[in-house]
Amino acid sequence: MTRTAQYVKYYTDTCPMDDSWWFAWEAVKDLTLAEAVETCPAEYTTRYEKRAYCESLLLDYMDIPVNEYELLAGGHLVSRKYPNAKWDDAAEARKKKASLWDNGWGNNATGHRVIDYDKLFRVGVRGVISEIDSRLAALAPSMPDFAARRGFYRGCRMSMEAILRFADRYAETLRAAAETASPERKAELLDMAERLGRVPAGPAENFRDALQSMWFVQFCLQTGTDTSLTGRFDRYMLPFYEKDVAEGILTREETLELIEQLYIKHNELYAAWPAAIMVAGVDREGKPVLNDLSYLCIEAIGTVGLVNPSVNVAWRPDLPRDFMELCMKQIAEGHTRPAFFNDALVIEGMIKAGVSPEDAREYIHSTCVEITPVAASDVLVATPYINLNKAFEYILGDGKQLYGEDCHIEKDLRLPLDALDTFEAFKEQSYRCAREIIRTHLEDVCVMAYHRMHDHSSPMASPFIRDCLARGKDSGEGGARYSMVYPCFPGYVNFIDTLAAVKKAVYEDKKLTLRELAEQCRDNFTDERMRLYLLNACPKFANDHAPTDLLGEELYALIRDELGKYKTAVGATFHPSFFAWVMHGRLGRIASALPDGRKQGEALSEHLGAMQGRDKAGPLAVVRSISRIPQEYGIGGIATNFRFSVDFMNSPEGKDAVLSLIEEFMAERCFELQFNVVSQKQLLDAKDHPEKYRTLLVRVAGYSDYFVNLDPVIQDEIIKRSEHAAL
Repeated sequence: MTRTAQYVKYYTDTCPMDDSWWFAWEAVKDLTLAEAVETCPAEYTTRYEKRAYCESLLLDYMDIPVNEYELLAGGHLVSRKYPNAKWDDAAEARKKKASLWDNGWGNNATGHRVIDYDKLFRVGVRGVISEIDSRLAALAPSMPDFAARRGFYRGCRMSMEAILRFADRYAETLRAAAETASPERKAELLDMAERLGRVPAGPAENFRDALQSMWFVQFCLQTGTDTSLTGRFDRYMLPFYEKDVAEGILTREETLELIEQLYIKHNELYAAWPAAIMVAGVDREGKPVLNDLSYLCIEAIGTVGLVNPSVNVAWRPDLPRDFMELCMKQIAEGHTRPAFFNDALVIEGMIKAGVSPEDAREYIHSTCVEITPVAASDVLVATPYINLNKAFEYILGDGKQLYGEDCHIEKDLRLPLDALDTFEAFKEQSYRCAREIIRTHLEDVCVMAYHRMHDHSSPMASPFIRDCLARGKDSGEGGARYSMVYPCFPGYVNFIDTLAAVKKAVYEDKKLTLRELAEQCRDNFTDERMRLYLLNACPKFANDHAPTDLLGEELYALIRDELGKYKTAVGATFHPSFFAWVMHGRLGRIASALPDGRKQGEALSEHLGAMQGRDKAGPLAVVRSISRIPQEYGIGGIATNFRFSVDFMNSPEGKDAVLSLIEEFMAERCFELQFNVVSQKQLLDAKDHPEKYRTLLVRVAGYSDYFVNLDPVIQDEIIKRSEHAAL
């Protein structure tokens, strides 16, 4: 058994395969925050210093586990304890945290960014400290923002020093473990300790240095609750790889094992949170990126076989056949990755959003499918999730929700149902309500962003985000070069299908009145025959039906127009996203039945494509429908899911057909494409016997997860998806 296989077995045997440990670790962080408030030195008066002190406590006192298989330092797989922590106090600490969050202790983390690893490799943490010291020395009390800048730089310096102390303590732990290890393992542990003596403090000299430096700082950031992901690995690691291979100190096989180590570490650190790595695409100058590391990153998906990292491809038409076949192999084997992003389209969308061409080329899907400029952004993803279908509840419920959550409509927009005597009148009322729902949500976001700007900080990440140090501002208060907000719209397709169903059932076929339709939705369809009529006899989006697809275009334009009216206090612009994570299930649970035939409690639509099981005309019809929408504006992230049968995907004809589908998808200017290859029989058995399927992976709504860990509503949604056996 290889070391990688042993490590994977060790991980799956000792770590919960769900997120339970994640919440335990969050409780530790809450306790740490509470302790920081009680013990913070009086001289730390700014929010930057307070936050840095809190994160320093975590790094200074957290336990450091060492396992016998790791070659990369930085993980908390088994021991996630905080000294003297009373676990019974965790709930109380969480309550206290809520009252403290807006008092200088809050973290400006976005959970969706990649820091400047090139800078880290070039100057190391000590070099960053030198830059901070120079900027501190240049400050003058006469400057209007002197106090804020000084506090910001001091907080950043404290965080950098905490990383250095943690690296020293980690190295000491490795040396102590080496004392009782076998001769072979002792050499490995001492090598890791010696490496931590060089990086991340100083510049990286070789591939192993760079890998350790990148991962250790990422680990420190995540430990302090500031998720910053791996990003464009095959771009920034290539110079080290080529140099080491040329000098004979690194082989391709050794590199694969190191990448496998990195992948396992992602699972230790993030559980099922989709931590992003993207390969291929182009570099900042527009030159194609595809090299040995690109292939190795795809190969390691299969050799590790765990849910993380979320490895995806920036697709371009010049990608070679053997690379795409390697990608197809991983998908056919059920690994759910890679997904494929339309590189040219994403770059075009970023430039239209105000990003420079150089920065636009170096983007990342920051977890699911949302797009973030690398090392230069403060992007709030899925902020918030908005269910526009509550508009129909408001209309049919005479101004009140038919079920569950409030409609988020503050103005009185009620009209008597009898006044909606034409479909155009009904559609216009639906759009009026949708605009009001967007307004109420985005005003709340703007208020949140204002408090975030004034009360929160990210002193550990900001030194590695352009242009925070130059501007003397935290990433969340305008220091980052780009600030954007991405509201997300689960149920977007339900809205389209509902309009199409109302048009046919009420106004064309006159099967029932709006008042009768309201009663059906309120009572969750007591008339099953009517529900089946609405579900099966009325047109559905993504079946190449031009009139229905036109409704999708109109709704997309409405959303873009409304988002364009808003900016946050730091000037962040709003851009739409169409994926769902797991929120299509959560929002569906608190929404009524819909006129499209969806019953109360069922999941909403999760992507830009057909609602689950409604793509009756096949995948190519889905592509033709969604291509009518200008997807370059959807930089908040657009997911399109397809599910293929195992037999089809594992046949030469099936692989060729899917490769052709990808080419057609990209040629039609669509955004992102992802696949599930799992049998219906296996999904049903996994739902009944979860103990047999701990590592069964599925694509959900922009990300992958273990099927058995999903909410039953999401499991049912995946089971309902059409399983295509041909194109």
